[in-house]
Amino acid sequence: MSLCNITALDCALWEAGEDYRQIRADPDIAGIGVVAAFVANSLITILIAHASFVSGVVRGYKDNPVDAWLIAKLQHTRLFRGTEERTKFWNPIIEDLVLVLSDQQLLIGIAILAAGFLQHCSISAYHFTIVSDLAWFSSNTHLTALSVLRVRLIERPSLRNWRTCLMIPMAILLVASLILQGHRYWYDSLNSPAQCLFSNLQGNFSGEPSRWSMGLTFLVLYGYIDAINRLYDWDYLDNIFFEYPMKQLQKAQRAISIVRLVWFSMKGGKAFMAIAVLLPVQCMLLVVEKFSLGARILLGSITANLIFDIAWFAWGIWSLHTDRTMPQIWINGNEDAWGFGQIVPVLLTSSIILTFKELLTEQTAKLETQTEGYEKDPEDVGSRNADELPPGEDTSPAQGLTLDDPGPGLISLRRIDTEAGRRRQTTCIFHHRLHKEKANLPKG
Repeated sequence: MSLCNITALDCALWEAGEDYRQIRADPDIAGIGVVAAFVANSLITILIAHASFVSGVVRGYKDNPVDAWLIAKLQHTRLFRGTEERTKFWNPIIEDLVLVLSDQQLLIGIAILAAGFLQHCSISAYHFTIVSDLAWFSSNTHLTALSVLRVRLIERPSLRNWRTCLMIPMAILLVASLILQGHRYWYDSLNSPAQCLFSNLQGNFSGEPSRWSMGLTFLVLYGYIDAINRLYDWDYLDNIFFEYPMKQLQKAQRAISIVRLVWFSMKGGKAFMAIAVLLPVQCMLLVVEKFSLGARILLGSITANLIFDIAWFAWGIWSLHTDRTMPQIWINGNEDAWGFGQIVPVLLTSSIILTFKELLTEQTAKLETQTEGYEKDPEDVGSRNADELPPGEDTSPAQGLTLDDPGPGLISLRRIDTEAGRRRQTTCIFHHRLHKEKANLPKG
């Protein structure tokens, strides 16, 4: 019997607990350059998302009371104080940069998981675990990015739909990889072919690996379902998990309140029961209702989402560190040998700096273009074509009038352009007759 290119003897040695083979080093999967690139991308995205959130650059935070309260408190401090002009300048830069990071990691995550499954005939359990760890960081990057991009994606349904179509296979592949690692002997067989454990999973999904597998699977499903729900603002999920239970809870409170009042009006034991039993039950249901309402608001906030992403990242660091501590005696070759597979991820991570510089230059140039020509010569502004004026209006240019001293025939209007962050000065000249008519109006 054979499984791919794995003989029955190979799996028989593993089943007997006598598989002492060495793992062939694979720097393209477990190399330090690859690992550092995935971790760095995830960390950079988290830092950008949190910095833009606490400074008020992220759009949509006012929709949630928790986010609005937190940002209002932070805005009172000098460190996080921002202005509307600064927000409008940095928002497109942050969103474009995070969009690049998100797209990059979503595609790379799908690619590395697909490669791990396609090599199931030759990959070891150790390297399959590393593949899962790296995909975990890709998911972390993408889910964090959605906290920043939510409003933008809602405004662009086509971009949102394509992203959802990529998120679904990413979630399916990651969940499948976690379930396959639920074999009770998985972490005792990292040097064995992964296919041997895959084929032997039925009846052996138990022990500590299975508990970790189920817990992490729940987190992945919760993260992706919550992210998609935020992108589409689906109400029926909220109705199923909150509105319907809340209505039943309120019905129970009203029924208990009626029974309590009836019993309390009676004499004897029922009055005592109304106070001793029904009143505490009603108070407990009220506490549950208020707690559920608070939990709903908190879990729907960007604040909770970013905290969840930090926990996701911390778990990924711990898991990756634990999995890479495999004794070198089991590895044949140098896992950290630098080659094409390690250089490319590092360069892709370094390209973030170039992308940021390009976006910053483009945004600055856009503002400079918008501010060109705003300040005009007063005589050019003051002269108007006779065809554009009402009949009988004086078309002679204003003489001796300046922006600082408009005079009776010149009204100077100034306003701040929040997009450009620069002052526009617009002058409007009215006929002296209008001024004289206003001056001749009776006072009082």
